Amino acid sequence: MAVPFVSVRARGSYREIGRQVGEAARAQIQASLAFFSDNFAAMSGGLEFGDAERKAAAYLPYARACTPQAVEELEGMAEGSGVPFSALLVPNCGEELTAGEPVVGEQPLAPGCTAVAVVSGGRHIVGHNMDWYVIDAVNNVLFDLTEPDGTRLLAFAGAAYLPMVGLNSHGIGNVSNSVHSTDNRLGIANAFVRRSTMAAATLEAARDLGLPTARARGTNQFFADTAGRLWDVESSATASAFADHSAHRYMAHTNHYVAPEMAPFEGSDDAESRTRLRTAEAMLAAGLESGEEPVGLVARVLRCHEPSSQDCICGHPERDLPEADQGMTVGSIICDLDERRLYVCAGPPCEAEYEPFAMD
Repeated sequence: MAVPFVSVRARGSYREIGRQVGEAARAQIQASLAFFSDNFAAMSGGLEFGDAERKAAAYLPYARACTPQAVEELEGMAEGSGVPFSALLVPNCGEELTAGEPVVGEQPLAPGCTAVAVVSGGRHIVGHNMDWYVIDAVNNVLFDLTEPDGTRLLAFAGAAYLPMVGLNSHGIGNVSNSVHSTDNRLGIANAFVRRSTMAAATLEAARDLGLPTARARGTNQFFADTAGRLWDVESSATASAFADHSAHRYMAHTNHYVAPEMAPFEGSDDAESRTRLRTAEAMLAAGLESGEEPVGLVARVLRCHEPSSQDCICGHPERDLPEADQGMTVGSIICDLDERRLYVCAGPPCEAEYEPFAMD
């Protein structure tokens, strides 16, 4: 069954863009923050929401110095939605506050995202499943933003977050996955780093913007363009690794480091992420070999429930757990870089059709 979501078109200064988003998605932003406020201690291992606001504030000076436009946009979202900026900062420091510690043995609720890309028959397609807390599935936003320089973005995210995955009018596909780095520190929170890369006109610019020296922790940045380039950048707070997958015509990434030089910074021994990666890569390779239509291939991978319910790409909540302990695929996107079209689905993509949005 399809899950509804809000569609917002905004343009102007970064603050004006944020304010328009906040006004259009006010109910969804307020609902998300109410959930975070009520459940943050359970989501974070004991950190109360008020304490989380104070901890998030410590990351803000770094974002103001290095990604001021993203901060202005978030301030506009707070103004438009009528919520305190300090409260809206918490989910945008969510990885730093809830998934920031190294993990051995049992994996925390989130993250569980999967990114894939294919180049086939002159087509350039990027896909991404966003796995996070269940509240986001019913409070998603389709962002259609025109930045001050005229660059247009199509992105999809939970209402309380800056847009971080999608495509732009330069033909750049840009998605990202969380990783558990061991050298975390105070710095620029990942949400601000990822937002800063969204309007990049080239993969080189996106890569550079994704590696600010003052970053707080690691992430995986996954870039593609209409020239057929498939680039992956793994980072920790203090190190990074670059991989060019263009020659293979496909690329996938989940929630662990793949580059050998990043092994010293790996903070998770979770097998599930590695199973998802093997599954995605095998499906992409087989689909390309058989000549499968690329959008359909990417959709099939993102809907995958093999090899098991615990190790599948398309995730569903465990309803017998408290809501704060439930994770799921809260949204899924497919970027057609050639057509500048974004296909979006709120909730698990196995349960609904993707809805197309094109830059007109």
